[in-house]
Amino acid sequence: MRSLWAATRIGLLDMRGDLRRFLLLVVCLAVGTALIAGVNSVGTSITRAVEVGAAEIMGGDIELSRADRLATPDELAAMQVLGEVVLTVDTNLRAETFEDEAFADVSAVGRNYPLLGSVRSPQLQGDRSLADLLALDAEERPGALVDGIMLDQLGLSIGDSFGLGGTEFVVRGTLGQLPDGPVRGFRLGMPVLISIDGFGVVSDRTSPLPGLGTWYRYKILLADRDVDAGLQAAVDTIPDSGWTFRTARDSLGQMVRYYDLFMRFLVIVGLGSLLIGGVSVWTGMRAYIAERSSVIAVLRSIGAGRSRVFIHFLAQVAALALVGVGIGLVAGASVAWFILPSIGAAVGIPLAPAIHLQPLLVAAGTGLVTAFAFAYLPLQQAQTIRPVLLFRSKGLDAPPVDWPALLLSWQVLPLLAAILAFFFLAWLMTDDPALVLAFGMASALGAILFQVFIRLAQAGLRRLPEAGPRIWRHAIHNIAGAGQNAATVAVSAGMALSMLIIVLVMQANLQQEFLGASAFDAPTLVGSDLFPDEVVQLDELTARGNGISRFVSTPMLRGTLADVKGTPAADLVTRGPEATFLLAGEVPLTFRAQLPASSRVTAGEWWPEDYAGPGLVSLHQSLRNGLGVDLGDTLTFSIFGEPVTVTVASFRDYSWQGGIDFLATFSPGVLDNYPTTLFAAVTALPGDEEAVGRLLASELPDIRFISVGDTLKQVTDALGQLSFAASLVGSLAVGNGLLVLIGSLATGRRQREADAVITKVLGATRSELIATAALQYLILALLAAIPALAIGLGLGRVVSGLMLAVEFTVQLDIVFVVLAIAIAITATLGAMTIWRAVSTRPALLLRDL
Repeated sequence: MRSLWAATRIGLLDMRGDLRRFLLLVVCLAVGTALIAGVNSVGTSITRAVEVGAAEIMGGDIELSRADRLATPDELAAMQVLGEVVLTVDTNLRAETFEDEAFADVSAVGRNYPLLGSVRSPQLQGDRSLADLLALDAEERPGALVDGIMLDQLGLSIGDSFGLGGTEFVVRGTLGQLPDGPVRGFRLGMPVLISIDGFGVVSDRTSPLPGLGTWYRYKILLADRDVDAGLQAAVDTIPDSGWTFRTARDSLGQMVRYYDLFMRFLVIVGLGSLLIGGVSVWTGMRAYIAERSSVIAVLRSIGAGRSRVFIHFLAQVAALALVGVGIGLVAGASVAWFILPSIGAAVGIPLAPAIHLQPLLVAAGTGLVTAFAFAYLPLQQAQTIRPVLLFRSKGLDAPPVDWPALLLSWQVLPLLAAILAFFFLAWLMTDDPALVLAFGMASALGAILFQVFIRLAQAGLRRLPEAGPRIWRHAIHNIAGAGQNAATVAVSAGMALSMLIIVLVMQANLQQEFLGASAFDAPTLVGSDLFPDEVVQLDELTARGNGISRFVSTPMLRGTLADVKGTPAADLVTRGPEATFLLAGEVPLTFRAQLPASSRVTAGEWWPEDYAGPGLVSLHQSLRNGLGVDLGDTLTFSIFGEPVTVTVASFRDYSWQGGIDFLATFSPGVLDNYPTTLFAAVTALPGDEEAVGRLLASELPDIRFISVGDTLKQVTDALGQLSFAASLVGSLAVGNGLLVLIGSLATGRRQREADAVITKVLGATRSELIATAALQYLILALLAAIPALAIGLGLGRVVSGLMLAVEFTVQLDIVFVVLAIAIAITATLGAMTIWRAVSTRPALLLRDL
């Protein structure tokens, strides 16, 4: 033990004068560890919040919902066998006073709502119950709790009356928060809470926006509180496929899906940052051991064994890793502590600042294992240095790794153990062994491909004729010559470049997923049932300016889905809420020549603008599985009593930031001859929203426009925050990759200095030496960038499609800009590595070497 401590102490003392050279190594490990620690800390907080308060978040243990109808008496009886049941109805209605209008997100609830938790309202004090607050008054007017912002929009106070769906309601109080708000998903409009009895007297239940239906939800508080058994019993006793079954643990709304995507992105970036941080450990320790080879030879000559040399440098690696990992843990835990409340607000789950030990331990273990695994080969190289080097090359480079001897000896066991430990820790971190295995295999395959490509490139360069300027010949020789370390530099630089490209691709894909087609403008006001002359009038108002930046009109009519692939709609087995809504009765339909800006085709093709062939239809992508249809299948709709048969031409997804879209959109020529109304979306210039609203009210008094701009802006802002966070993390990872790229240039620095000094003695000028080094590293960077681009784009596509399940897009302009910057940095800093050699008298350096 004393000898072990002595070797450790000497190793740490030996490193004191070279601490600055390890700054990049420490930073790279810190960044990767911080990302992993922060991601897992936030994820643990959300998971525990859901597991501990799942029933409170749901407002019951399980929920059954559908879009087309209420439960039948038999279905309701089956639910009541399981436990206490409460009905809630979610819909969107028009709220209005004599002066103003608003878009309302209406929740109608039964008398025993909520089963768990409580509704937050200042008016629910003392013994006053929610049912009494929402009950009919003496004039038979139902009550409502209304969001405070909506009260301000409509100029209302408690006790005032307003119209909701054409029926008079009385404001009984302000609505703070619903207990089941987090699991309601993304909702459009300002929240309004009414009773089921009040909803029953609403005269106009038509949603102001197409595609927004009414959802009937039954929340059940199980008698035995066994969620898994209760859910299975509900599925078995209520076989109608139109029902959607869910618990709080597996359904927390659309925002949580976006958050999960962001979490997976961070995990992949964290693992990638640790990988390139490991590359930094490898290049840094390899260069350091090469420069200290003469010291190692001295140690060996005075009796130090292989194990003593191994411990000497392992102590240094461990110290550096502890510093980097420690900094990363502090940074990751601190960031998670401060951003937890903000993330909780975004996903609708209260999250108090907290620090969890397990994710920090996992992050620490991952960082330390990565450092050891990548330092192990340089440590093995250090053990093979012999005292005879003192009389030969003066230790200008470390001896190569003897792979056959290493793989066939017990010395490979620590490396295998480190790989298995990394896999296990990453498994704990992601709970996705397939992702970890794919990540590891992709990394190993990438390293092998880089080695093969660079070796082939070197072989090709050696075959070039000895012609051209001297600077060119020397640069090519320095890359392709025997004993050169060009392959090592190119592989480490290429791995860093590949990670940069993967991060850029994932970042662009997440931004596309979060913000949709970000080029379009979210509408400020929408109006329905316009006639053609009113659309012409709106076009004229838009042409004159008047604060209107954009106006879009869409024809709309209603129809019923009657048949799918020859099967009557009544006999269909549907899956998902969208398919259930499409079969709920008359639904809004439209026809278009152009694909809306807010839509993107996910399968098939959109028809040409001048299409005049057989009837086609484009469906929302959820209907592919929901109805069990595919491209080329036929659907029959009943429109004004007439059957209309169309063929599925495409599936598409759309973002509600666009304001208007429909589950089913027909090609031109199918519905043109049927009577339609027009649905309009008006986008106002920033700051002119109120003026545009007043203008439309005065110019088109027969049309009631609904303000949806603020509502759409809320979700856009929330997703914009996630998009900004993805950009920030991506930029951090890109910066980390550039640091590794810079650090990789340290490999073989002493050899390059020696070559430069000898060449200078033989008559080369300083400008020639610097130009040769710059050209050499420019060529190396270009050689590394070629496979890095292919590998990065290929893995980016795999990660986006399989691991993130988002559409693959590439912003090649940004990718090429980053590559150009990285190549320029490599060439410039590569030339700077010999600056000391060309700026100092050769005799001094020759003595030092």
